[in-house]
Amino acid sequence: MVTQTTYQVGQTIYALLKERGLTQQALADTLGISKQVMNKIINGKKVMNVSELVRIANALGISADVLLRSFTPSPEPSPPVFAFRGVAVSDEDKEKLEVFRTIIGEIHLLEDLLDG
Repeated sequence: MVTQTTYQVGQTIYALLKERGLTQQALADTLGISKQVMNKIINGKKVMNVSELVRIANALGISADVLLRSFTPSPEPSPPVFAFRGVAVSDEDKEKLEVFRTIIGEIHLLEDLLDG
């Protein structure tokens, strides 16, 4: 599923590859994944978990927050699609919330592993 968020992260990765003179295949090889999976990441068709984002960032020699800062606001806010506790939430915000929920879930799993 392509979302604005996954697409922007993928395009940031693509720009960093070009900037460094690397190919998708080279990054895929470094990460131990197929070129097809790498292509899905670049095109925003794969939602990545925190571990995957960190591995990609490390392979590119950046911190993961660089990838997460790639979000740019839409020129015009999306119309609200639903209201939660009286607050309207747009499609774009809903996508971002889902990514953040995934990240928070991964952090909780990592904390449990470290505590356990």
